[in-house]
Amino acid sequence: MKKRTFRGSPAQVGAAQGAMDPEAARAYVDFWLARPHDFEAPYFRKNLAFMRREFPDLVEQIEAFAEAAGMPLDHAWYSHLHWTGAASDACSTLGIVLEEDGPAMLSTNDGHDDTVPGTVDNTVVSIFPDTKPHGMMGLGGQRHVTLGAAVNDSGLLVGANSGHRRFNPVSNPECLNLYFTVHLLAQHCADCADVRHFVEQYRLSGQKGMILVTVDAAGNILGLELESENIAVSEAQDGMLLEVNHWQHPGLQVPSRQANPDWWNGSYYYNSQARVMYFAHYRSVFARMKSMQELVDFSFDVHAPGRILQMRGLNVDDLISCQVMFASARERTMRIHLHPLGKDEYEEFRYPE
Repeated sequence: MKKRTFRGSPAQVGAAQGAMDPEAARAYVDFWLARPHDFEAPYFRKNLAFMRREFPDLVEQIEAFAEAAGMPLDHAWYSHLHWTGAASDACSTLGIVLEEDGPAMLSTNDGHDDTVPGTVDNTVVSIFPDTKPHGMMGLGGQRHVTLGAAVNDSGLLVGANSGHRRFNPVSNPECLNLYFTVHLLAQHCADCADVRHFVEQYRLSGQKGMILVTVDAAGNILGLELESENIAVSEAQDGMLLEVNHWQHPGLQVPSRQANPDWWNGSYYYNSQARVMYFAHYRSVFARMKSMQELVDFSFDVHAPGRILQMRGLNVDDLISCQVMFASARERTMRIHLHPLGKDEYEEFRYPE
């Protein structure tokens, strides 16, 4: 598994990231450039200006990434706004307080056969000890600067799921694009109270919605369903909370069903709902778990339909977990499994002291 520690200023970090694999970064941009695009589109220009005003260090990092990778800033920015585009990649994130090991998270990144190899090959465990106000580490890649799942120096855990498409048609360029959300939450928030304030302040924009779970070192757990202007926040029940790929909060689900009824009758939704039913069925088992090892063992060993670790043939829509993270808020560690999954095939990473 590739691991990199990026130190220094945002420009130094971005330059180091852009130099990792310039060919892969440019190839990813070329993939999107072959599709219709308009760099003068109002959203593109206004969102870049918004980010330059609100998060200048991230823009500086992407500018340096672009230069090191041999591409214009417009190309690098376009690439970051299209991490997975509108693709129906799936994910699950479970926040849980274990009796002995404390606040923890299980987060997966799931895809289909054609997307899994590229995701695995691109994976880099990235550590950013010099970012301010919080250093962080997590799952990054060679084609982008941001993290897709993270642990920070305060023990805040952030996991994200692909969300159902927006039903609010407003583009909201002066809101945070969904593909920057995990990275900036880990960088700017110490606990779940900070997270709630952050998402209420910056809201969300982009091609679809996003669903997240955050867990802090005190054992607080938040579920965030972010559909542009519409935000639903859930708190853990009995020290547990699972988010998947569809709106579960009625304030989002009802208007979504009205706007996109066909989506709610498709296999992607049924795959997502199966994981909700799996968790409900085994809820008492999860509630009794004491240790991270128990969570790992159960996740790998119980081959039930709808299970969180997705394997071909076990779930509707044949999605496959290509990245799996078990993270501890107390220890600031993450245990990473990559496809093909094996319980004993992993690497563990600890945030540096």
